[in-house]
Amino acid sequence: MSPVLAALAVTFAVLGARAAYPTPFLRLQALAFDTLQRGAGRPLSDGGRDDVVVIDIDDASLAQIGQWPWPRDTVAALIEILQDSDARAIGLDIVFSEADRTSPRRLAADWTSRLGLAVVWSDGATGRSLPDNDDVLARVFARGRVVAGFGLIRDPNGAGRPKAGGLLRQDAAQLEALPPYRGAIRNLPALEQAAADQGSFMVAGETDEIIRRMPLVLKLEDAPIPSLVLSVLRLAHAQPTSVLLRGVRSAGMTGAIVGYDLEFAGRRIPLEVDGSMRLRFSERGERSTVSAAQVLAARHDPEKREALRRRIAGRIVLVGASALGLVDRRATPFDGFEPGVNIHAGAIEQIMRGDILVRPYWAGSVETFLAVAVAVAAATLVAVTRLRWPVGLLAAAFAATVGLVWTGYRCGVLIDASVLLGLPPLAFVIAALIRHYVAEREARALRSAFKQYLSPDLVETLARDPSGLRLGGEEREMTFLFTDVEGFTSFTERSEPSELVEALNAYLDGVCAVAFRHGGTIDKIVGDAVHVMFNAPLDQPDHASRAVACALEIDAFARDFAAQHASGFGVTRIGVNTGPAVVGNFGGARRFDYTAHGDAINTAARLEAINKRFGTSICVSRATVERAGKVAGLRFRAVGGIILKGKAAATEIYTVVAPTRANGAHLDRYDAAFAALARRDPGASEQMRRVYADDPGDPLAAFHAGRLDAGESDVVLNRAA
Repeated sequence: MSPVLAALAVTFAVLGARAAYPTPFLRLQALAFDTLQRGAGRPLSDGGRDDVVVIDIDDASLAQIGQWPWPRDTVAALIEILQDSDARAIGLDIVFSEADRTSPRRLAADWTSRLGLAVVWSDGATGRSLPDNDDVLARVFARGRVVAGFGLIRDPNGAGRPKAGGLLRQDAAQLEALPPYRGAIRNLPALEQAAADQGSFMVAGETDEIIRRMPLVLKLEDAPIPSLVLSVLRLAHAQPTSVLLRGVRSAGMTGAIVGYDLEFAGRRIPLEVDGSMRLRFSERGERSTVSAAQVLAARHDPEKREALRRRIAGRIVLVGASALGLVDRRATPFDGFEPGVNIHAGAIEQIMRGDILVRPYWAGSVETFLAVAVAVAAATLVAVTRLRWPVGLLAAAFAATVGLVWTGYRCGVLIDASVLLGLPPLAFVIAALIRHYVAEREARALRSAFKQYLSPDLVETLARDPSGLRLGGEEREMTFLFTDVEGFTSFTERSEPSELVEALNAYLDGVCAVAFRHGGTIDKIVGDAVHVMFNAPLDQPDHASRAVACALEIDAFARDFAAQHASGFGVTRIGVNTGPAVVGNFGGARRFDYTAHGDAINTAARLEAINKRFGTSICVSRATVERAGKVAGLRFRAVGGIILKGKAAATEIYTVVAPTRANGAHLDRYDAAFAALARRDPGASEQMRRVYADDPGDPLAAFHAGRLDAGESDVVLNRAA
């Protein structure tokens, strides 16, 4: 399995899951955006001046004035004080949908119907009727600068469309993407008529109930409805102007609505497809807030009233509740219990300062493309290079993503870090796991394929780094070692089957173990014959000396083994030759046969067989001797040149003596006599005969002495069989 394809499969599977089940991925995105909010929240004030002042119906106000709802004349007094303090606009995050039960007129009627009491209004000769608190509040509304709030609900309730003006549509189809509302919680008709404007105070959390957006345009049935924030901002301008709502369509054939633009008084506010604006929350700290109880306390205190006017004059004022019992607290990225009126205030400040956050409709596509590109690059590097390169790529991509996301946020553009930081590491992990799996599988295959041919250490080396193995077939210089047991057929005939199997298995195990110790590769085992090659599959610069050392140890093992079998296990003959050969996996896909072919192999086999003629146990070619160099303790002895079957030129042959069996003085005399024969010295024959007489057990001295007695004097011997 390809690491790249596996990484791509998982990457696109995640993208498919993201499209089919977006909720968990949107929560990751929201978490990333919340992290940005906490790291770079906007300041609470601009140059030491607050844009919005919140009049807070807090727990202290309820303790002093009484439980909510307060009598409407008390609310009227509160708003009147704000108007007299020159508030620029007054937004009410409150709805007055029912008549005030504490109005004197309603109380008198109730007492009459329930208790039979007649209420007398003593007002001299004016003839006025009992006062109504709702009328009092409506008259205060009529003084101006008041924006009343109302609620929207999903189900129809027959309430009709609240009065709210100043919102113009550019085309009739642009509301298609807005979430629909079917009902409204409206203010009393008298209050609607008296208010300068109205707006919806609806704020909805996302799937995790955290507020991150402020709806500025909503849809009631098929008509656009402005939010409280938008209506307050419009009213706060010296010359209130209409707000133009324009749909933004995607490029391409579909041209679907992907967002909206609001334009008024030279301002442009980009909205999401659901008509909301993304909120950039302020840093933690105390907002410019005045308790409603403090405002009412200034009613009859000129000094307090003047201090209040200095704090409010020229500013937008929002009236809302933070008291715990009034249940208008919402979760934000900064606070789990933020008063709803503060969220409205923050949205107004954000728009007034032009501190708008934008999430372009095409951002998701660009992020996905970049994430997939980095994921593919990381997976490709995992497949073809060492892990430090893909790790370096991921580190660079991480740093670039963090920098891009942070810079974008500071510039008002939201970039989703969850995609850019999630997909590339996932692709890297999958590719790395697949690469590890493939490497382990190849290692197991190598162990299985070569355990019969190579030493365990060499198999483990190949398993750790298979790159050193080339199985496709190549030509290289190699050294080959052939062994054969003399008289094995006779031994077979004399032995019982069980004895034969036991002896042969023990012998072959011993020979193979010796070959493995010297790094040899078992090419073939044919009966009692073992074929070993060196310098494949891994490079062995000292392959010739390895083969010679291996031949000596096999010879010593074979002598000991034969001595232990009284039934006559034969002498092992060994041939060693070095030369070019083609090595690789031969035999096709159905049968794995890692072997070599070439003339050098045939020469090694001939050298093994020719030992019988010389009475030696090891024959080594000149090519091997030259490449083996000087190995400590080894002594090569020249045998002579012989024309092997199938060759036109003579092959110079040597034998080798183990350090433990070397007689230095005798070997020196043999070398001198052989050199004299090669020079055709007149006394060379006599010199070689003296060497033989010195040690009749020396097979080479005996061979040359016998040859000289037969009248042969050349070191180039007769053609071999």
